[in-house]
Amino acid sequence: MASLISVPLQNNMNLGYESFNRTQDVLNIQPVIPAHISENWNLITRIIQPIVWQPYPNQNTGGEYGLGDMNPTFFLSPAKPGKLIWGAGPTMVIPTATSNITGQGQFSLGPSMVLLAQPPHWTLGVLINNVW
Repeated sequence: MASLISVPLQNNMNLGYESFNRTQDVLNIQPVIPAHISENWNLITRIIQPIVWQPYPNQNTGGEYGLGDMNPTFFLSPAKPGKLIWGAGPTMVIPTATSNITGQGQFSLGPSMVLLAQPPHWTLGVLINNVW
């Protein structure tokens, strides 16, 4: 697990946004970068950087395109997991948005946990986090 870097892309198109039924679009670039930090532990970094098309909520045309707030998460995980792979650590929201309508504009911090199982032909998992 500690040698595979992946860069998933997730696109979310939100239809019927606000009173003019516009379409908001958010492309999340989500690199996952594992690092072997000791014989027993890995540090897995997952960063979500949104690229946002945000329609103006009070107009029927126009909007702004730019970066949203960055969401890095750091998981400490055993280097030699058993049948259940787990990781735990902090997550945060960093106000990196290029506009006040493409992000929240405030720093947030909280816990995160991930659990994965890999039965034959499947990868099953859950990721839980909360920021304040």
